[in-house]
Amino acid sequence: MAKVKCPRCFYVNPDGQETCVKCNTTLPKIKIEVAQSAAAPPPNPNEIQLRRGQVLANRYTVLNLIGRGGMGCIYKVHDNVLGEDVALKTLLPQFVQDKLVLERFFNEARIARRLAHPNIVRVHDIGSASGVVYISMEFLRGKSLRNVLESLGPNQRIPLPEVLRIMDELCAALEYAHQYTIHRDIKPENIMIGLDGTIKLMDFGISKLMATQRLTGASVVMGTPYYMPPEQVRNSRDVNPSSDIYSAGVVLYEILTGYVPSGVPKPASELYQDLPKELDAIVAKCVDPDPKKRFQTAAELRAALRPLRERLDGKGPVLATPKVAALPAPPPERGRRIAGILAALGILIAAAAGVYGFELRRQQMSAATVTPVADADTGAAFDAMRQAIARIRAHAEIRAQHSQERKRIFEDAEKRWNAAQMEARNDEAQALTLAQQAMQHYMAVILLREGMAFVPPGPVSLNGATVHVPGFLIDTREVTLEEYARFCNAVTGGWPFPQALEEHLTAQPRLPVSMVAFYDAQAYAAWAGKLLPTEAQWARAAYGGPGASSMYPWGDAWEEDACNCQGDAEWASLAPVGSFEKDRTWSGCYDMAGNVAEWTRTPANSGQEPDFGRSMVLRGGHYRSQGIPLDAADKAAYESKHLHHVGFRCVIELPTDPGAALAALDRPS
Repeated sequence: MAKVKCPRCFYVNPDGQETCVKCNTTLPKIKIEVAQSAAAPPPNPNEIQLRRGQVLANRYTVLNLIGRGGMGCIYKVHDNVLGEDVALKTLLPQFVQDKLVLERFFNEARIARRLAHPNIVRVHDIGSASGVVYISMEFLRGKSLRNVLESLGPNQRIPLPEVLRIMDELCAALEYAHQYTIHRDIKPENIMIGLDGTIKLMDFGISKLMATQRLTGASVVMGTPYYMPPEQVRNSRDVNPSSDIYSAGVVLYEILTGYVPSGVPKPASELYQDLPKELDAIVAKCVDPDPKKRFQTAAELRAALRPLRERLDGKGPVLATPKVAALPAPPPERGRRIAGILAALGILIAAAAGVYGFELRRQQMSAATVTPVADADTGAAFDAMRQAIARIRAHAEIRAQHSQERKRIFEDAEKRWNAAQMEARNDEAQALTLAQQAMQHYMAVILLREGMAFVPPGPVSLNGATVHVPGFLIDTREVTLEEYARFCNAVTGGWPFPQALEEHLTAQPRLPVSMVAFYDAQAYAAWAGKLLPTEAQWARAAYGGPGASSMYPWGDAWEEDACNCQGDAEWASLAPVGSFEKDRTWSGCYDMAGNVAEWTRTPANSGQEPDFGRSMVLRGGHYRSQGIPLDAADKAAYESKHLHHVGFRCVIELPTDPGAALAALDRPS
């Protein structure tokens, strides 16, 4: 039998009920049936899978049951390997034989495992033992955003600066996650607020990986209807990053007003006069029924909210139990319908666009679009590039005055751009190649950070093949203990620092950090606004330059004192980064032949993607090795390994198309 969820208090009412049993709100007339994967026996409320004190998989000591749902339980356990308390999510026995449920359960771990970000719940392990299928993950102390909202009194709400802080961290999590997947179930229940204020996005169980569609069916609606965009209601496969933006917009409107936006809802500033009108256009653009008219990325939404957040000076920590502000009594009209569902059913009409300022959105979108200036003798593609480079070059010219290195890169960009314009009338393809190279040089001038080097676009020989690598910025030195410790302390709620290296942190802070797993390195890179290098990027920076040796940075012959590589000697140890001038590559990077080997984000099996339990490529020599050439066959290690001879450095990728470059100019640094 169909049921109807109240848009105000979320109580699930029986079919035929016209007003909510709990709060008397008028209920929607339309009901959505959400298909289930398979019928399963109802769970036994008295069934206990794990008991206090029980040890599972010779690793997890059960402390207590902290939650139970229709498909599984969550326990607080002590991980005897990690030496910390973690959450253990288990699947109820009646679902273990359901292949689709089991696959989706494991899919959550596979997806979340690769998403190492301070604002995403961290997954540690996956497995089965004694008939129990489980995922172990970070133990979160705090409340869900839903719990926080429900704890507010009838005339209370979260202050706007804290709302914007929540949204900023949610956008940061989505911006990172969208490199790999679409969440598809953004709602207050899946947004955790830690005791220290950290926002953590969780529950990627129905997430859709960019590269696979095998877990979704066209006839199965997956997600939470009140937060789903119209295209997801129609077909769960038909989603992209803007689908999550829609859901985030619903969450924002709900936090601001206490309602989910539905029908043709009033702008938030009309409901509560103390809310700024700028929010109306932002919310409207998020929940536009047309995916093409929404913010296309979480970075765009984050950038739109940032000026308002800065104006309100909302930089303090978000509270787990927020301060609350009094608000006027809510308006009498409570009967609202879900915008996404009505749009999906053809009931939502274009009038909603007018309510939220369609013309303003049109102007905003138009301003962000590159309009080519036609040239009679060149093609439209090159003309678009010409207009973009004019703006990018103006920014780069100012930055070029800040250092000799920037000036040198700018002069190289000028040469390439002049050559591109001369070639445009003869060979547009070649002209576009030169223009793209010039654009990457200009962007390098703008984005260059202290401690990083610019590696221009070019070829490198990798595993017997020649690979062209676009330009990028790379750390000249490996990440140090003090830098990694700064990250661990800066992340609200903390990030584990390698215990084995704590004694060295004060005495030798410039040692390269090691004992970090692949996902730890990923998390640091995300916090720093960078990425781990691909294997090709690492190789290009190591030996891909003109005249560079593919053996060692100093040449083709091994030299004992040229780098920190002592082999298996008992006295072998790490050295402070940058200690060996000879171990400096053509691009300006130190320690690529020695000190620590380095994680890349390239899987050891080129046919796979980074995933749980897979091995990742390591490159470079290390202090326990001796004489390993820079282009040696790649080594590999499981991404969960903490190895004393493995560390990492990071890169910043430079845009390769004018639209992305212009967007990067507008993105706050």
